[in-house]
Amino acid sequence: MSAQLATVLPLQQPVPVSRGLVLHVDDDEGLRRSTSMLLRVDGFESREASCASQALAQAESLRGLLDVLIVDYHLGNGMTGTEVAEEFARLLGHAVPTIILTGDPANAEVPWLADAPVWVARKPLNPETLLAALPPLVAFRRAISEVTVKRVFA
Repeated sequence: MSAQLATVLPLQQPVPVSRGLVLHVDDDEGLRRSTSMLLRVDGFESREASCASQALAQAESLRGLLDVLIVDYHLGNGMTGTEVAEEFARLLGHAVPTIILTGDPANAEVPWLADAPVWVARKPLNPETLLAALPPLVAFRRAISEVTVKRVFA
């Protein structure tokens, strides 16, 4: 019996394509971590921050990449979610679609963001509702970005 060597080919695994980059800012660690896990399982790239300053420190690294901001309205110390969304728009030079989460939507201030939708949602938000809302928000942000780039280079 003769031995033959088999040709071994490397396994080619497809590189996963992100469905969008989401930053979730919430002082509730359990909620923040579980939302991040939910987003990743569904194909989104997820970043987290536990407070306004931690979120805003990421602004430069998220420039041109951030698709959706999810932010708790009552962040504890410091800024509200509304103020975080407005400051992000200032730092990035443009607003991104924003979901404000709150247990008391009647008393949450809606941020003024030009060219970006804002959704105020009651906590706890149904995971299926969040996952259904994200793709159109990502598509909206990317469409606006394309229009802006074409306008700049036209």
